[in-house]
Amino acid sequence: MFICSCTRLRQALALCAVVAALAGTACAGQLSQSIVNLRNAQGDAALENGNVLEAEKEYALALAMAPNDTHARDGLAHVLYLHAQANFLASKLDAAGAEVQKALTYAPKDSATLDLAGEIEQAKIRRDIVIANYPSYQAMAASLVDALKAADLANKDVQKQLKAFRYDFDIAHLRKAIELSYDLEAQTHRITQRLIAYRGLVESGAPGPKAPPAQSETPSLLPIP
Repeated sequence: MFICSCTRLRQALALCAVVAALAGTACAGQLSQSIVNLRNAQGDAALENGNVLEAEKEYALALAMAPNDTHARDGLAHVLYLHAQANFLASKLDAAGAEVQKALTYAPKDSATLDLAGEIEQAKIRRDIVIANYPSYQAMAASLVDALKAADLANKDVQKQLKAFRYDFDIAHLRKAIELSYDLEAQTHRITQRLIAYRGLVESGAPGPKAPPAQSETPSLLPIP
């Protein structure tokens, strides 16, 4: 009888251990899911506040605990899409391409991401064609940016003369403003012609400077003598 009682006691203890283990596993699973849900909620809140980097961190932490969590996967995919879109608009095509491909690993059927991926690939093709046919395009574009900055400074000089006139009513300021304005008109006209020539070179893929006639497209902005 004593041996039988001991056996039953060991069986009961073993059963209690199994039940406790299962209960512990269930509690651990519930706790883990609660943390995942919290991370997702914080990621959603970060996105609503425009904090994309914080949202990315929260969704990534959620996925680290639950790699198949749909909410976290969709959230991270959207964040990566936003990164790709920002890089695309900033002309960082390679970075945009890498981000959009990451996004597709989490949401392979997302229509917006697929459309953006297509736009990026088309832009890369156009970029490669331009670079192959017109290697100096970057230098010309940079010079145009510099010319526009110079024109902006010239415009500010005109404004300074007008502001000075409002203080001392010296007509010399107005004469200077008119003189600077004529120079600004000529400068703007030259920039416009260079922009048209630049567009023509890019469109044609010509390797050398061959500006198309542009007078019919842009009337002269120079003052009539």
